[in-house]
Amino acid sequence: MPNPRIPLPVVSVPAILLFLGGVMVWVGATWLVVDDAGPLWLTIPLHALVTFTMFTVLHESTHHAAGQLTWVNELLGRLAMPFVAAYGSFPLVRYIHLEHHRNTNEDAYTDPDAWTAHGPWWQLPLRWLTIDFWYARFYVARQRTRPPSERIETAAVVALTLAAFAWLIASGHGWEPLVVYLIPQRLGLAVLAWWFDWLPHHDLGARRQNRFGATRVRVGLEWLMTPIMLCQNYHLVHHLHPAIPFYRYLRAWKDNRDAYLARDVPIATAWGRELTSSEYREWRQLTGAFDEEPPAPLPRQPSLFHSLRVAEVRPLCEGAVTVTFDVPERLRETFRFTPGQHLVIRAEVDGEEVRRAYSICSTPDSGQLRIAIKHQIGGAFSTFATTELAAGDVLEVLPPDGAFTLAPARGRGGRYVALAAGSGITPILSILTTTLLNEPNSKATLLYVNTSGAGTMFATELGALAAKLGGRLHVVHYRTDERDPDLRPQRTEKPFDTVGEALAISHERYQRGRLDGTRLRALLQARLHPAKVNDWFLCGPRELVDMARRTLADKDVPEENVHFELFQGALPVRPSRRPGPVLTVTAGGKTAQIPATVGETVLSAALRHGVDAPYACVGGACGTCRATVVRGSARMDVHYALGDEEVSAGQILTCRAVATSPELSVDYDR
Repeated sequence: MPNPRIPLPVVSVPAILLFLGGVMVWVGATWLVVDDAGPLWLTIPLHALVTFTMFTVLHESTHHAAGQLTWVNELLGRLAMPFVAAYGSFPLVRYIHLEHHRNTNEDAYTDPDAWTAHGPWWQLPLRWLTIDFWYARFYVARQRTRPPSERIETAAVVALTLAAFAWLIASGHGWEPLVVYLIPQRLGLAVLAWWFDWLPHHDLGARRQNRFGATRVRVGLEWLMTPIMLCQNYHLVHHLHPAIPFYRYLRAWKDNRDAYLARDVPIATAWGRELTSSEYREWRQLTGAFDEEPPAPLPRQPSLFHSLRVAEVRPLCEGAVTVTFDVPERLRETFRFTPGQHLVIRAEVDGEEVRRAYSICSTPDSGQLRIAIKHQIGGAFSTFATTELAAGDVLEVLPPDGAFTLAPARGRGGRYVALAAGSGITPILSILTTTLLNEPNSKATLLYVNTSGAGTMFATELGALAAKLGGRLHVVHYRTDERDPDLRPQRTEKPFDTVGEALAISHERYQRGRLDGTRLRALLQARLHPAKVNDWFLCGPRELVDMARRTLADKDVPEENVHFELFQGALPVRPSRRPGPVLTVTAGGKTAQIPATVGETVLSAALRHGVDAPYACVGGACGTCRATVVRGSARMDVHYALGDEEVSAGQILTCRAVATSPELSVDYDR
């Protein structure tokens, strides 16, 4: 999934200007009516234009895209609401609109905006004109499930609006609200339903259930269509990245165009002609022929183990060490890494070969290749590394790998949140350190869960980094051992020498207990509101990561903004002994045909027959064993290291993949 990485401004100036402009037009048009200074054929379209433009302000506030400040979005949404539908509340519209995003293109009882597209052609204009009546029915059917504050505010707004209209009619001013508000507002809502709902969503066929096919982009005549439709001609960009401000849709499309076209997104011209991706490329003169496709990605080079000498083994904290490797000059390029990647270590321990994946905790700029290892009870390699491994020893190491990464960009000003538990801090440390040192305008918050301070990896390094960055890194420690000394208030024996030294104490905070869903939801409603955060990085045990992903999904955080890695995968798959499918496995340029047993994973069968296949965790967490299905089919019980799109593209984790066809051909080199 492409991630535009377009930062959200503190306050969206275009949204503010659009609101102020709408107010000015409304005041002017209302004066023309009240003073009988202008014809209705002029004032009614002007008031309808205000309804149309104010909806964009309301829409931006609904998605917290009017700026990073929550109060700005809440205030702007409520100020814009009367110009769109005075008889509704901002929380009501926010709920209904987010239901549309959660259930796009379902039936009208699930996706409220589907009301505009379902029914015979002659009904459509009537449906556009009555979209707010359907919204009311949709909300009333669910109002018992809504928060009390939302229901109270909605009831108060309805009561005030009815009272205001009743007073105007009783005082002999029934004509003015009719021509100033009711008629223009009805026309404005109809155009909104037509342009925002029907045009982008109608007649999408089977693609409508795919998030890349949920709505279309309308290309051509951008100089005219973009300002008239207030950028909703690129409505697909909004559905894929709802937190991007409306005036950035076109930029997001251009920056990620190839990724969108590769997924065959629905495209139409300004006049309604549907285009395939190849036709669009020809139309935009991106390629030279209608049937030309973008160049295929280069095949993966087979990974080979290299012997690296251990330069240093240093105690880190209770039960943990860091291991630094001496990388010879000839392998410098081979072991160049992106922050967040890991190494696979192969060693012989007590006469048996073991492989383990460990994240790199150093930064690329440091020129060092260093990992951290924490002792695990019963762990063969971690016991060896923390008790016997010494400088001068040689280990077999695969080149860096992994997609749990963030490449810094100096001109970017992002906001990042990382959640780590225990040894999950190792890739997070590399990501945060590299990014914040190379992006002077970026900030980050780290939520770090441990049992106690004694076993907290990189505690000193994190404190020093937070102090060095002067407030751009905020660390919140969660300690599950209530007796931990760090949880007690610390008293200073001497006054602070500088203001910076005094403020540095606020860069780290300590909380009792674990980080659960309740605590995370509270953070998301305040200083870590999802609209303020560009990317989330989660690394820890499965239960914690799954909780965080569910909580973020409930808050409509886009999947492409949530990156996660597990340091422990699923339990091994247990096959039977009965003969099963025939596998054709390609690895390192060599192909072998091997028999598997029923229920046996591809990796297990390959290793059993001497294939030198890459692997490490065998739990679906690290991604080292990924391969591409060339022929046949396979199923995986879990695929933590692969996204749904990668699975759809034919990639599998061979440590979890079991053949479901009589013959299965896989290629590790693709």
